[in-house]
Amino acid sequence: MSAGLQRYVTPDGTEVWLKSGGRWGYNSVIAATRDLSRTLVYSVNSTDAKGQGLNPVAARIAQAAFIR
Repeated sequence: MSAGLQRYVTPDGTEVWLKSGGRWGYNSVIAATRDLSRTLVYSVNSTDAKGQGLNPVAARIAQAAFIR
């Protein structure tokens, strides 16, 4: 059992392990590289209270944290 962990490899080859979730109105993520040299935790409101998609701000936060 993995508790819903996801593995993601960024375009520059950085391996990131993460758990994401949310409900209408917000998205949350906890993520880290395997060696814990970089970590990220955020909870961001959606641009639409009923929106289920990823907030563009959240995508930029993740890129800044993990893409070299």
